[in-house]
Amino acid sequence: MCEALAERLLDLHCRLLSLYILQDAECLDWESEKPFFESERGSYIIQMWWLYMQGTKDDLWNTVPPKMAQRVFAGMLNESLTILTVRYTQSVPSEIRSQLIVVDISNLLVCVANLLPAICNNAKDLIGVSYSSSSKILRDIHTKCQELYTCLLLRGAPIDLLHKVFRRGLDVVEMFKSRSAGVAPWITFALPNLFDDKLKPGSKTNNNPDTDIALELVVMLAQPQPNWALLLKILCMNKYRILQLTLKATTSQFKDKMEKPVCKNTKCTAFLCNEEGSCKDDNTSSTYLQQIHYYNIILSSTEILLFVGNKQELMDILLPVIILQPDWSNSLERRHVWNQIRPPWYEAILNFASPIIPLATDTVINAIQTGATMYQAMSLILACFSHFWDCVNPALYRISSILQESILTDIVPLNNSTLIQILVCALYSHLLKKSQEVKKEVRIDENTEATNSRQQSVVSVGTDNANSSPEAIALATAECLCSIDEDNKHTNQIEEFLEQIKYNSKVTEGEGSISTRLEANQHLAEVVVSEILGAPTGRNSLKTIYWFIKCNADYFYKQLGVSTEPEEIEPIRALVKPISLLHTMFNIGSQSFDQLLSGNWHPNWLSLLQNARGLSADRVWKQLSLRWEFRNCNATTIPPHISQMISNITATFKQ
Repeated sequence: MCEALAERLLDLHCRLLSLYILQDAECLDWESEKPFFESERGSYIIQMWWLYMQGTKDDLWNTVPPKMAQRVFAGMLNESLTILTVRYTQSVPSEIRSQLIVVDISNLLVCVANLLPAICNNAKDLIGVSYSSSSKILRDIHTKCQELYTCLLLRGAPIDLLHKVFRRGLDVVEMFKSRSAGVAPWITFALPNLFDDKLKPGSKTNNNPDTDIALELVVMLAQPQPNWALLLKILCMNKYRILQLTLKATTSQFKDKMEKPVCKNTKCTAFLCNEEGSCKDDNTSSTYLQQIHYYNIILSSTEILLFVGNKQELMDILLPVIILQPDWSNSLERRHVWNQIRPPWYEAILNFASPIIPLATDTVINAIQTGATMYQAMSLILACFSHFWDCVNPALYRISSILQESILTDIVPLNNSTLIQILVCALYSHLLKKSQEVKKEVRIDENTEATNSRQQSVVSVGTDNANSSPEAIALATAECLCSIDEDNKHTNQIEEFLEQIKYNSKVTEGEGSISTRLEANQHLAEVVVSEILGAPTGRNSLKTIYWFIKCNADYFYKQLGVSTEPEEIEPIRALVKPISLLHTMFNIGSQSFDQLLSGNWHPNWLSLLQNARGLSADRVWKQLSLRWEFRNCNATTIPPHISQMISNITATFKQ
């Protein structure tokens, strides 16, 4: 059923494109001696094709499943590009219309370069490096764009430059040499802000890691749904460049102290919402970031960094950010166990204790209900920590060790251990939350006496713990946790627990950097991101970071050095900046149509002609012979020296 629907959609759009959008008698009259629109603009059809493709992409992204949307859009792009490629490469224009072909092809290549990321899986697909792993449609699109690019160079380059390239003979011309399996030359031409003066067409590698990040970012943000493995790869690239930019930008703006916000589990109105509530932010009505947004972004960035960073990376990247915060070590003070107003980075650390906290809570409450004393309850909590420790991510011990070495001398955590402080803080918060729970009861009458008597039972734990409510036991246990290490009651047990953890952690002390391996191994990225998505806090962290990057993409492009914006950009948006229909109609991404015609874009024709392209002499001559100068080399409008150059080029190819 899905395949049939996709085929019908593709057939419909291809018919509309070929029969209506790509047809215009005035634009396609190549032999006309009258300039199109007085040579002040390119053809209507390229502009209308771009607008139709953009509008259809938005409709597909919002109405059909993501994979189907990509498949239909890829088919539309490929089929329409076939028509345009044949049309322009075989055109025989008059002198007046020759410039129109060059302008149209330049516009077309820029349009394709901006549409192509939507159907790519990664940057290699976009730049045409991984042909072996690309789909057939991607290979076809790159091949057609290469053909259009060849047509553009040979039809648009001045005659004197062509003569300069070919005068020494065809054997020494670079474009006839085999092209290496590097970046497709046409993409470097169509995206000059990414490649100009940074990467030579045909190169296998890119010396600028920020450009690599920008390419992956372009692909990720063009997808119909988030690609979590690609997002994690981007966050890890170039020593966590994106995460460092995020933390730097948000920590400088976060000023308020606040308690951890509670997620509202309400369904949003988005297509294919999974109704879990994490897709809807607490304050999505705000256009710009509020303090609660900064809190969540810092928490999410810290949590992702803890998931994938080794000890050295945490010390180099996360620790400096933490230390710069005012009163950063107060959260590690024993007197602040009860304090629920914590910095977001500390809340992220506490989340890593979440696998064992509910187990310890239920165990200790059941024990007290069956007659255990508070002394026994505290001992049982430590036993639970020790028994279930294998369930905890090693990042918790890693960051606690770093904080242990960095805290100020006047800060005294519980038992002088930051790890114990973190575990007790996490358990205290969970017990406090447990004590505030009110079970929902279905009642027929509206008599509130039962509710009032229930609320009174939460006040304290009496001598008969069996009759005390779990909420009351949780509150009493939480208060006792604050003094778990006093009077040396549990000192020996705590020390044994810490020694056990220290011994177990030696196995992972020598592990290398996961971030470096994630960049090169797609399978590893998928495995690691699956682990992160398996944790509720990890899933929300990835979504928060993704949304922040999507809303403030211009800021990241500016920081990566690939933006054309002249002014500095601040990452303050909480919603994606809307793009008006008028802007889409007259602009291709961040640049306007007809840049070549208006003089805002000056290609280095000589440099472009001297790149290895793997062309044959027949293919080159086929395009050159269609130029009006070669068909009318004796025309009176051609200066004598240009006519001589044309004769020399013709003789070179006909030898």
